[in-house]
Amino acid sequence: MTVLRATGVDGFLRKPDPAISALLIYGEEPDAVRDIAARAVKRFAGSLDDPFAVTVMQDGDLASDPARLADEVQSISMFGGNRAIWIRGAEQAFLKAVLPVLEGKIAGNFIVAEAGVLAKNSALRTAFEKSPHGYVVPLYEADATEIMSLVAQLLEKDNLRIDQDAAHRFIELSGTSRSLVRREAEKLALYCLGQQRVSVADVEAVCGNDTGADPDALADSVFGGEVEETDRLFHALVQGGTDAGRLVSVVHAHAMKLQEFRVAMERGLALDQVLRQARPPVFFKRQDKVKLQLRFWGLGDLVTAGSTLGTNVLAVRQNSTLAGAIANRCLLSLARQGLKLRQDR
Repeated sequence: MTVLRATGVDGFLRKPDPAISALLIYGEEPDAVRDIAARAVKRFAGSLDDPFAVTVMQDGDLASDPARLADEVQSISMFGGNRAIWIRGAEQAFLKAVLPVLEGKIAGNFIVAEAGVLAKNSALRTAFEKSPHGYVVPLYEADATEIMSLVAQLLEKDNLRIDQDAAHRFIELSGTSRSLVRREAEKLALYCLGQQRVSVADVEAVCGNDTGADPDALADSVFGGEVEETDRLFHALVQGGTDAGRLVSVVHAHAMKLQEFRVAMERGLALDQVLRQARPPVFFKRQDKVKLQLRFWGLGDLVTAGSTLGTNVLAVRQNSTLAGAIANRCLLSLARQGLKLRQDR
């Protein structure tokens, strides 16, 4: 399988394999997909907007003329040098057009294609994975380790180092969307210009939304049984530009973490010891809230909450037009359950 992880893209671009003629980048983060595609196009063509070096096409452009892609691959630049063909919204028309390239029947200028989410049995994804002449770059949701590495790399360009606590706080405020992380890291680097290290205070001064709310505060309000605060924070975050699906995912991740803590406690560890050993650590300003939540959320309750949130994460992704309503209803329902548990205990 010719699958290239996102972390391996820069290595490929520094030293491309001459046997590879096409790159397919796909995932649910359009900005992150576009960012990698742009870097690849610039590497092969030396530009993003030179019409003599870069040909940009949509999938629909190939629907009536599949042979156009082969013509572009085999064309010669008027002024010499390499060319790149940049396909946006790659779907079935692109698949039909690119097959001769993937089969090794034609070669020449490099193809960089962008696509949205592709199922495991997607014909386009399968064709690239089976071909010795193409790479696929799947962009799955980034984990904390990848984001911390990305933030460190971005800040290092400005000779900045970030403390571990500050890095964890950065993720809490900015989330794990690669494109958003890049924008927030750029803001942070500008704010800290001239310093050597980035502190928690620096992160809190710059990162996150402009509403005074953050997704982790929403998670704490849900599991703290604070119904009105859950509703307020949810709408403030959504109006501030935070994706409703991301909010459900953050609360789901918090539910999983509470489950992990509760299991450790039932095995005999004291609550304070559980929090001290947490990796990544619980931000110190949240620890009292987490302790309170663990006093009235039992393991069975948390397992049920985690299952509910997991189902709603999927529902939000599958129903984009109703995402806000689905997410809000789910979180308010859990906040009411939290309130009941707190009153019963």
